[in-house]
Amino acid sequence: MKRYLHYAVLVLIVTAFCGVMPLAQAASAGETSISLGAEYTSGDYGTSSSTNIWYFPVTLRYDTDRYMMALTVPYVFLEGNGNVVASGGGHGMPRPSSRPSTQGTQTDSGLGDIELVASHVIAQSDGWRVNLGGYIKFGTADENLGTGENDYAVQLAADRTYGNNMLYGTAGYKVLGDIPGIDYDNVFYGSVGVSHRLDSTRAAGLELFVEQAPLAGIDGRSELTLFLSSKLEAKTRLMGYLIAGFADGSPDWGLGLTLKISQ
Repeated sequence: MKRYLHYAVLVLIVTAFCGVMPLAQAASAGETSISLGAEYTSGDYGTSSSTNIWYFPVTLRYDTDRYMMALTVPYVFLEGNGNVVASGGGHGMPRPSSRPSTQGTQTDSGLGDIELVASHVIAQSDGWRVNLGGYIKFGTADENLGTGENDYAVQLAADRTYGNNMLYGTAGYKVLGDIPGIDYDNVFYGSVGVSHRLDSTRAAGLELFVEQAPLAGIDGRSELTLFLSSKLEAKTRLMGYLIAGFADGSPDWGLGLTLKISQ
């Protein structure tokens, strides 16, 4: 069954990615940007000790009013006893029984899992916009940092602007690559959020994210992110955020900064 779901998700991802190409030919010139990020998270992820993750992503992104493509290449520092690895976006994932935990704390660092995302607008009416998106996490990280396997996801996202406020949400399905000794379950995930424009240069908001547990006997993810962004120049924006986790599958807390420079 999991193999058939894997293929079904791949078909949907290919649909999302291929949908970008004709739109790219028809759409007007878009915006290219590069984002530099720095994030720190800490949590036990349902294990017996805490794991600290420093996540430094570099994202190259291209946007138009109809489609988006983004490639993220991260560098990761991970401090723990080996029973948690960094999953997509720099958050931890437990891997009990995959290999023995070390007696003490060790620090590993290196290239993380490269991520590729694409989406395009499939419906737009009365202020609403709905996107179909595809996501691939390539298992490029060292075995001490990641699972070493590819993950795939497909999702729908919707948003609407009301004056100075934007409401948005996502709903997706993710196929997780298995590693020796562990058969991860595929998971549903979703988010809801609101952003409020404070003035001509600043915006603030919050987002709630939830995700099913990838293994029996552990919690899924449930976390709230508070953010504040400010336009420094016409094409430069800085965003800071705080993360609070409400389940063992999420970090206990985290914080981060992202600098986006558009061309």
